Amino acid sequence: MIGAGGVPIARLFGIEIRISLTWAVLIAIVTLLGAQQASFTAPDLPGAAQWAIGGLIAFGFLVSVIAHELAHALLGRRYGIEQRSITLGFVGGLAPLNIQAPTPRAELEVALAGPVLSGVAGGLLVAVGGVVGMIAPGSGAVASSLIVLGALNLILGLLSLLPGMPLDGGRVIRALAWARTHDRDRAGAVTARVGRLLGFTVMGVGIAMALADLVTEGLLVIALGWLLTTGARTLDRRLALEHLLRGVTVREAMREDAPFVGPNLTIDTFANRYEGPDGVPAMPVVDDEQVLGIISRRRLQRLGRRRFGSTRAADVMAVPPLAPVLAPDDPLWEALDVMSNGGQEGLAVAVEGRLAGLLTRDSVSEAVRVRAAAEAARTAGR
Repeated sequence: MIGAGGVPIARLFGIEIRISLTWAVLIAIVTLLGAQQASFTAPDLPGAAQWAIGGLIAFGFLVSVIAHELAHALLGRRYGIEQRSITLGFVGGLAPLNIQAPTPRAELEVALAGPVLSGVAGGLLVAVGGVVGMIAPGSGAVASSLIVLGALNLILGLLSLLPGMPLDGGRVIRALAWARTHDRDRAGAVTARVGRLLGFTVMGVGIAMALADLVTEGLLVIALGWLLTTGARTLDRRLALEHLLRGVTVREAMREDAPFVGPNLTIDTFANRYEGPDGVPAMPVVDDEQVLGIISRRRLQRLGRRRFGSTRAADVMAVPPLAPVLAPDDPLWEALDVMSNGGQEGLAVAVEGRLAGLLTRDSVSEAVRVRAAAEAARTAGR
């Protein structure tokens, strides 16, 4: 359940942790639940203290979800799967739509790492909370907080095992289908079908719950079903795109006349190149004809204009391995995956270190359009 996007909040083990806006809603819900539990188990506590306990439970849940996602990423490293960022979404993180592991068994182990960690952590927290409640009857708020946090971990582990993308369970189904068919494409198609069926089923259950006056619960279940159907639809589109770009190289999609900047230039001297209808999304940083890194428009937006005059290109450029330098003969599909997984708006293309071009999302989109038109023409001519 890994991916890119969101707001960066931390970096652990060389992995950037990002959080989506939906987490603001989840944190608010968990804080409310924690405060309500505290008021029930310790009614004599001041209201502010009850809300503080709710906030601590929400923070503990956030830490638990980060640990869940790091379990995937760190085990993946053993199999050569290098994740540079994790995005926390609606239910934990988001599983990668592409198969990254070298074997079906490795894919399965990486997929199960997070749910197993959540299950073990949840069981331990519930057990410790129960023991604390028995040996220290006056610590009801502490005991109940541990039990609530443990229950949330158990729920996270179970929800993440639902067999549909972008949840871990979808990755499990994909690994099993891959092992059975020995075909990654067929495994992806099977996963999409299972996820679509499950998503519509879950949405139906949510609608029934809403009609039975369980409106809040029903809406949450409907949202989960929508997530699963969206994941299945996205996986279908990804498989079609991968098939379309099979055999296409970076050379066919890169922009050869790419503008570039020197490492010692301050941002204010070239920031206008990113603006307007003809603005570029990214520019390579080149020194002595050698590509050093790349600066994206998004990175400058985070920097803020007030710092443009005192910041050099070398200070903000993304460098390998975060922004690897591509070769013209690299497969375009793999390059697009590298760009997406790293959250980059563009990547430099070089030959023996010398700049040869720039690959951007816009140039890839144009290559896809041309390829799709050619494919449609061939199909019509049959």
